[in-house]
Amino acid sequence: IWRKGIQSAGMFRRFPVRHFMRHQRCASSHFQAPNGSQRFGVAAAAAGGVCLGAYFVVKHSPVSHAATKPKKTVKEFSLQDVADHNSLEKGVWVTYEGNVYDVTVFVESHPGGPEKIMLAAGGDLQVFWSLYAIHQSDEVRELLAEYKIGVLDAPSRAARNQKRERAADDPYGKDPERNPLLTVNTERPFNAETPVALLADNFITPNELFFVRNHLPVPEVDAETYALEVLVPGRPPLRLSLAELKEKFPKHSVVATLQCAGNRRRQMTDHKPVKGLSWGTAAISNAEWSGARLRDVLAHAGLGDVADAENESSVRHVQFEGLDCGVDGTAYGASIPVRAALDP
Repeated sequence: IWRKGIQSAGMFRRFPVRHFMRHQRCASSHFQAPNGSQRFGVAAAAAGGVCLGAYFVVKHSPVSHAATKPKKTVKEFSLQDVADHNSLEKGVWVTYEGNVYDVTVFVESHPGGPEKIMLAAGGDLQVFWSLYAIHQSDEVRELLAEYKIGVLDAPSRAARNQKRERAADDPYGKDPERNPLLTVNTERPFNAETPVALLADNFITPNELFFVRNHLPVPEVDAETYALEVLVPGRPPLRLSLAELKEKFPKHSVVATLQCAGNRRRQMTDHKPVKGLSWGTAAISNAEWSGARLRDVLAHAGLGDVADAENESSVRHVQFEGLDCGVDGTAYGASIPVRAALDP
């Protein structure tokens, strides 16, 4: 027994002293490890018993150690759990690649400012990070990992990965997917503003954050079969395909800001009730518009310069009709004075 105990003593390098002291049964024994070596001190009256105790510990402490080692559990959260944590008062949670993070304490330290990171509060970082490629680095991922508190549960992961299913008879069933950072006023028809916190970040508003104004479902347009119809009184109808519009007319570009007439209606309502969508301050975006000039197309159709205010029979307005139609087939439309349409 003594020989086996001494031979086995080297195994103690793997285990803390507390495990040996917990299991050895002889009160007169002690364990020391000076300079990395293992020694057994045994009282003369109980040498055999102590060595047996040492042998017992060496053989059995690994089992005891494994049995008492706590198992690490990963907490699971639903998408609703995350969505509920969307403020500094409730906590700021976000998701990324199926993981859940509590970034509350980081909000004030965010290099882009607290208002930027709060755009993602209660939601997914993926879309937000796609706008700011600087986040796509190992350093940022390592920083984010420090705030991980769990993962999305199975139903939430399935819901996030599953494409939205819509009924075939749903008039809005083929509307495009929208950026979740947009500030939504109505879902059907879809109307949304550019996030105020991002409005001044770029002189040209990113397409995915351009404000959206709809009155009807978004029409499907096939570039191969699309044709623009131009009707001028006394002239045969003109049809131009997309390819012809590109080939027959020179391309012009202009940078211009587009704003909904109802922008800031919410503030107007604070003083007096106003009908219409409750737009905030960001139903406005800036873009570079390119294509054929309207006056070139109208001239090609034979309209010419007929903006004669004194002549009652002359063309006064140019009427536009969109491809978006209501259930009765009526197209959404608007008009502008012919003078504006022909202005070079």
